[in-house]
Amino acid sequence: MDGPGVNRTGADEAAAHARLIEDNLVLTCDAGRLYRDGGFAGEAALLDRLRGRVSPLTRVLGEVFPGFPAHDPEPPRLFGGATAFREKQGAALAARRPAGPPSLLCETRDVRLAGNALFHVADGRPQVLFETYRPQERHVVPGPGLDFLPVDETVAAPGPVFLVNSAGSFNYGHWLIDDLPRLRALDGLRAHRPGEPITVALVSYFPHIDAARRASIELLLGRRSGLSIRFLDRSKSYHFARLHHATPCSLPSTGKSPHALRFLTQQVRARTRLPRALFGIRQLTGRGRRLFVDRHPGRGRGLANREAVLGVLRGLGFEVFDPELTSVRQQAVRFSGAEIVVGIAGAGMANTVFCRPGTPVIHLVPEGWEDPFYGEIATACGQGYAAVFGPRIPSEGPEYLRDFAIDPEPLREALAAAGLR
Repeated sequence: MDGPGVNRTGADEAAAHARLIEDNLVLTCDAGRLYRDGGFAGEAALLDRLRGRVSPLTRVLGEVFPGFPAHDPEPPRLFGGATAFREKQGAALAARRPAGPPSLLCETRDVRLAGNALFHVADGRPQVLFETYRPQERHVVPGPGLDFLPVDETVAAPGPVFLVNSAGSFNYGHWLIDDLPRLRALDGLRAHRPGEPITVALVSYFPHIDAARRASIELLLGRRSGLSIRFLDRSKSYHFARLHHATPCSLPSTGKSPHALRFLTQQVRARTRLPRALFGIRQLTGRGRRLFVDRHPGRGRGLANREAVLGVLRGLGFEVFDPELTSVRQQAVRFSGAEIVVGIAGAGMANTVFCRPGTPVIHLVPEGWEDPFYGEIATACGQGYAAVFGPRIPSEGPEYLRDFAIDPEPLREALAAAGLR
């Protein structure tokens, strides 16, 4: 009769460990510097508890991006789906957004990485950096486990190591928007450690996403001498005698830094001048200006009535474009040159960050999808948010990956509102 007793003991141990971490959270730096103007991703009571608990082994080297103020998004333009859901989502997307904190370049000594969170060990307790273990992200950031004391590897490099990671790094859209811009911190790091080689460390997930992340780093930074990329095994724990990292430049779902996204787009546009010019010549014939962003069928959340939707779009001169079938560079080129974008909700639509301000963007979204991620990109990039909702098709798969259908008539309404008839 060992089952119930063992299970209860295991649950008790897990609960006690969760309390241990919560009781030993530390801020990356003083709350007055990081959250002076707001932007704490948690309850106010938690911030009050953490004000006196700051990592003693972390120092701030400089600012990567300034904070951003609270703001009121433009009212979204929503079509299709049930009226009740559309009104609920409209109110959520138009609600006032909180201020965001600055992103800071930090150096931490004697630090460990496990469960995608950074922590120290003091008196046998894990002291977890709150900024790598925010409440809204803990469903995908487990933090250090029960057996947190052993270390699988101590990372030694000839120069500084800069870690880029977050809860959403496994998803290309979140990587592009929330992670990649923080590489601006390398300029500050080079100023502090001139002439030394830098290793950019990332937690590994899957071959295709790792390859895309590597390509996006090379696109953003160019092939700089003295810069290497290393992927870390997410099942292992690592120790760093000295590690450099940047605090987040976004809030979980509810806020994207316009400063970070402006840096991202400016850098990428500067590094794609020639292919954008060549694509511009092609566009003189009218080709490639209207973009329908398709979604690979193997990813789920496909259009059940795809041909009916394509019939509407092709009649208006839209070209089908699947981002997964092109390079990271070509994705940036195509989106930056589009005069209007219609696309299925998914990581590929994060590339709308490269669209020019004011570009109409229409998202095709399964009814029930409440994530404001794409609305926040639109707000930060000066694009109005528009969406057409449609019912999910019942299936055995996860709800968020079920196929859905879009009624052509609400789609026509959305296109007309964007100026196309």
